[in-house]
Amino acid sequence: MIPKRLRISGFLSYRQASELDFDHFSLACISGSNGAGKSSLLDAITWALFGRARRSDDAVINSHSTQAEVIFDFEYEQALYRVQRLKERNKLTVLEFYVLDQNGRWRPLTESGVRETERRIQQTLAMDYETFTNASFFLQGKADQFAQQRPNERKRILSSVLGLEVWEEYKNRAAEQRKTQENALSAVDGLIAEINTELGEEDQRKQALESLQKQLAQLSQSREQQESALEHHKRHAAAVQEQKKWVEQLHGQAQSVRQRVDGLQADLQARGADLAQAQQRLESAGEVQTSFQAWQENRRLLEAWESKAERYRAIESRRAPLITEIEKETARLENEIEGLEATRRQVGAQEAELPALMEQIRQVETSIQQTEASLRQRDTLQTQLEDLNRRQVETQAENRRLKEAMQELRERIDRLQAASEAAGCPLCGQPLSSAHRGDLVNRLSTEGQALKDQYLRNETALQTEKEQRSQLEQQIRQLQQTEKTLAAAQRQFDQLAHRKESIEKTLHDWQAGGAVRLQEAAAKLQNQSFAESARSSLAALQAEMDAVQYDPQAHRAVKQAELAGRSSEEAMRQLEAARAAIEPMQREIQNLTRQLDAASQELSAAEQQHQQAQQKYLESAKDLPDLPRLEKELFQVREQENRLRMQVGSARQAVDVLIGLKKRLQDLTAQREETAQEIGRLKQLELAFGKNGVPALLIEQALPEIQNEANDILEKLTNGSMSVIFETQRDYKDKKREDKKETLDIIINDESGVNRDYEMFSGGEAFRINFAIRLALSRFLSHRAGARLQTLVIDEGFGSQDAEGRQRLIEAINLVREDFAKILVITHLEELKDAFPARIEVEKTPQGSLMKVIT
Repeated sequence: MIPKRLRISGFLSYRQASELDFDHFSLACISGSNGAGKSSLLDAITWALFGRARRSDDAVINSHSTQAEVIFDFEYEQALYRVQRLKERNKLTVLEFYVLDQNGRWRPLTESGVRETERRIQQTLAMDYETFTNASFFLQGKADQFAQQRPNERKRILSSVLGLEVWEEYKNRAAEQRKTQENALSAVDGLIAEINTELGEEDQRKQALESLQKQLAQLSQSREQQESALEHHKRHAAAVQEQKKWVEQLHGQAQSVRQRVDGLQADLQARGADLAQAQQRLESAGEVQTSFQAWQENRRLLEAWESKAERYRAIESRRAPLITEIEKETARLENEIEGLEATRRQVGAQEAELPALMEQIRQVETSIQQTEASLRQRDTLQTQLEDLNRRQVETQAENRRLKEAMQELRERIDRLQAASEAAGCPLCGQPLSSAHRGDLVNRLSTEGQALKDQYLRNETALQTEKEQRSQLEQQIRQLQQTEKTLAAAQRQFDQLAHRKESIEKTLHDWQAGGAVRLQEAAAKLQNQSFAESARSSLAALQAEMDAVQYDPQAHRAVKQAELAGRSSEEAMRQLEAARAAIEPMQREIQNLTRQLDAASQELSAAEQQHQQAQQKYLESAKDLPDLPRLEKELFQVREQENRLRMQVGSARQAVDVLIGLKKRLQDLTAQREETAQEIGRLKQLELAFGKNGVPALLIEQALPEIQNEANDILEKLTNGSMSVIFETQRDYKDKKREDKKETLDIIINDESGVNRDYEMFSGGEAFRINFAIRLALSRFLSHRAGARLQTLVIDEGFGSQDAEGRQRLIEAINLVREDFAKILVITHLEELKDAFPARIEVEKTPQGSLMKVIT
């Protein structure tokens, strides 16, 4: 990975946008004071690629910025990539990944989420954050990270740097396949056990099949015998059933003849009754004819009265509108009088209310005058309250002065009593004798007592004034309530006055209009002096009705007589019908008599034939077997036979399946052998792919070259006084074990020729060792992978070295310069700036960190 361009904005100490172009140098130092932001450049690279830095989440955002953004362009395997990571405060991270295509456009490689995109970047670089920093970065506090790891972790990091993770993937795949094969083997073993269990039942299954086949043969023979017997009984039952049908048919024929005989007898009886009734009607012919003639006379009279009634009703219909008109006018006058009477009663009630209303108005007016007189006292009371408040304030002020004066006198007395004669008077400074002190104390005490007496008198006066003030305030509050009472009384007075005026106006209006109209309406109703035109027309119509001479009572009498005589018309028709029907009925009766005799003879013959057939049927049905029972028994035998056939089929299948199981057992046995062999091969692959297999061999092959590279560099750094040895195996503490323990120990041969563990060194010596190993590792990787690792960053180490050590480090860096496309060295030492062909100066300003390239 070769850095090409880095743009930082709002990241850590870089508040404003800053950009670094790596194309202008291959070796440069990054210089600046402590805290200027030198290491933040490396944090920006790792944060953009892996989301990892010395800080995380919102902590990477500059305190004066709302977001942090890093855009990092780099070249890898002859392709140009761009990573853009953005983090807004309190929001999720945004990560974009691009590659520059042949047309000069950035083609997105971003996945669906941040984690997926980070995995894509790691796959592109073929290393994660830890491997990247251990192999390419000498970070502050992490220069010895590779060497300081435990031996097993050293091997893991070295494997990752060498790209040996693929062997772990091979191992995992082999383990997964082994587990799959082991599961398959377990399944095959289970199947083999099941098959062997079934094959052990072969003799038992064959014996069961033979026994079931014998039972089936016996049951089939019994079923055939029952079927033959049942068929014979069914034929006999069918013949009996035919006899039964013939008996039923003969019975039906006899019943039909009997019904015909009954019908003829009924018809003959009915015709005889009809003939007797007709003969009876002929006997009453004179009476019927007389009634019929009287009815015809009543009918003629009714038609005459109906004509008069029609003319009478026509005249009466013309009277109806006139009567309605008179009734409406009567109702109107009655309603008007009723309304006026109601108004008169209301007016009377209001007139009776006036005396009480006048008295109530007088009482309210008197109350208002009294209340107004009371309110005039409020101003006087308010003046008294203000005077009292002023006196209280003055008295309280005087008491405060008296209290201060008494306190001052008390202090003077205390000073006098405490002062000695030699010290002099504390008040005037003159010599102080015992007599003089006594006189002063007495005089001051007398003044104090006078002040106290005045203070107490003032307190008594304040208490009295307080009570007077409370009384005045109570009286003023009462007067305020009285003011509300006055307002209510005034509102009541206005309402009463308005009510009085309303009643007086109502009385005046009634006397001027309502009372007069009531007298007029009552007179009209009493004298019937209204609707005169309608009354005149009604009298003329009454004269026309009298001229018709219509008598409703006589009309009703004739109508009732006609209605009562209508039955004579029907009796006359029946008489005439009887005269015409007597002779035909006599002929019909003779014919019915002959038919009845013939039908009676036919009925006797049919009943005799039915009795003979019934007797023969009963004799044949006497020996008929119970067919439902026989059929049920046969059905049960058939079901038993079917169940037995199914058992035979199952038993035969259970025997036949053993043949297939034997073949299946041979196949499974062969499959098990093959699976067991495959498991063995996969276990061997797991061991070969494991950390102690091929990766260990590859590390064993790489370590001598890394060791030689490290010793070449370490010889220059220590002037040949130190060398490094990598040991990949060591003896177990258990002396009984003959095998070796896999490890990756770092042994240092010092200037005295003694081998010591790496952990025994510290300070400058440890850094030289770390630097040599890390440079050797980077050089090895560079030689081994071409463009895989072409950047080296050193972020510490010079401060812990003396001048000679620093010079040797610079020489060592120049030795490997040609193996890397970019080497960056971070330092805060001024004397090292000129030791590099280019430098990146970082400065901390109020606007954040700023950087510039000087070549």
